[in-house]
Amino acid sequence: MSVPSLILRDLQAANLRCHRSVRWQCGPGLNMVTGENGSGKTTLLEAVFLMGHGRSFRQARDPALVRWGNDGFSLSSRWMRYGPLHVEVAGGKNGTQVRLQGRSFKRRAELAEMLPVLVESPQGARLVDGVPGERRRWLDQMTLYCRPELGHDYHAYLRCLMQWGRLLRRNGASQELEAWEHQMVAHGLGIMRMRMCILDDLNGELAAEKDLTEASLRVSIQVSAPETETGWLERLAQHRRRGRRHGILRLGPHCDRLVIGCGNRDIRTCGSRGQQKLAAVALRLAERRLRMQHRGLVPILLLDDCLESLDPVRQQRLLDHLAGQPGQVLMTGPPGMRLPGKLEIDCYELSIRNHGTQMLMPAASGVEEAA
Repeated sequence: MSVPSLILRDLQAANLRCHRSVRWQCGPGLNMVTGENGSGKTTLLEAVFLMGHGRSFRQARDPALVRWGNDGFSLSSRWMRYGPLHVEVAGGKNGTQVRLQGRSFKRRAELAEMLPVLVESPQGARLVDGVPGERRRWLDQMTLYCRPELGHDYHAYLRCLMQWGRLLRRNGASQELEAWEHQMVAHGLGIMRMRMCILDDLNGELAAEKDLTEASLRVSIQVSAPETETGWLERLAQHRRRGRRHGILRLGPHCDRLVIGCGNRDIRTCGSRGQQKLAAVALRLAERRLRMQHRGLVPILLLDDCLESLDPVRQQRLLDHLAGQPGQVLMTGPPGMRLPGKLEIDCYELSIRNHGTQMLMPAASGVEEAA
């Protein structure tokens, strides 16, 4: 039985960054936008992510998204999620409002569950060569999506950590600190167990990406706390005196480090730029299949500049691989990109004209600029 896919059918944007007014019709499979630097390719992917998350993946504040000289931007789109959906977004100085089927969404987490959209972009979270916190947040977001029951342990652990640190800074009594430590360890062990389960599933999915990455990828986690309750409590007791001096606890799930290995080496330090690009795409594809298995819906995958640093042979391999994946893929590419005729790719081209953006429509494409 096939799993249904989340599909973006069309998108209309007004006064979003360099776009004055633009309309994009998307096919259900692989879609590519090419164009020169500054033509607004990434902005189109940003608009899709914005509708699924209520924020930009480029770490931009809402006013920065508005086209110069205007008060706000607007988005309107049609989706397919078991049936037709209509999503609208309005943003400006007062923040961003998202409406789905005419209903306002105030919680971003609820919106992300309704419209799962994944992105791999140099301007987004960098899984392969970014800081450890980015990889840890990525793992936790994926774990919470696939195993929502972890939410209780996750939020309770953070609450215990905050209360423990506050008591420590105020020279609280040892009995109070011990009470919080027992709760912290109980919830922390639950987080560690669930993370390991998700990593096992993720590594199973990564095994299917070996043809793309040319070498086996594996994600492992370096835990900072003992895996037994007794050992963890003993370490916390030892950290109290040090914690009173420094006020920082570097022990627990909030300090664990993810390592992405390619063969027997850490790809962050030993992999070439092209290998890191392919590894990042492989991680997103494995994540998408994992989310699909747990929620019964294939998320949309956004790939920004994923062909950069790849030679023609590996570009061809990546496109072939993406074309064989379930679900919708929206990606950007360099200008003048030669696409293999045997692949079914909806390709559109962007060019800059008159300080704005003009959409050029190849034959059978569905992109156009409003007057």
